[in-house]
Amino acid sequence: MTKFITAAIVVLLLASCGKEPAAKTDTPAGGTKPSSATPPPAAQDISNEALVKIDPEIQKYQDAVDKAKSVYDAKNNEKTRDALVEAYTAFGNYMVYDSPVTPRKGKYRRALVEYRRALALQPNNEKVKAEVNQIEMIYRDMGRPVPQDAL
Repeated sequence: MTKFITAAIVVLLLASCGKEPAAKTDTPAGGTKPSSATPPPAAQDISNEALVKIDPEIQKYQDAVDKAKSVYDAKNNEKTRDALVEAYTAFGNYMVYDSPVTPRKGKYRRALVEYRRALALQPNNEKVKAEVNQIEMIYRDMGRPVPQDAL
């Protein structure tokens, strides 16, 4: 039930953002109209530095990821991999459910990055797959392209 309520809230938040009004274009001298295709969204700065300016709490999650990654890099085993997956997942969960960063500033895009990093290490993680699918579904329902970028 809470997942449904959370999904509804996320949809409402994205809907409240609305689409940016398209710039008005006139018909060129040749008489052909410009393409009516929606232009790609403007690039968002979802770097840690940009998001920490909005929400300083993000630094705590980035530090946890950095620490888990350094341990994993030094000693690559199941335990350290699971700890890194947990750090990525916690960061993604924070972005989606608790961070005051707005969708326009990259809240969901950054969450996708963190969840996808977790899936790269643990492809069968059903909880993380569900989070990724939920965010991707919201983008599609809003008629927006699903971000494919990574940091």
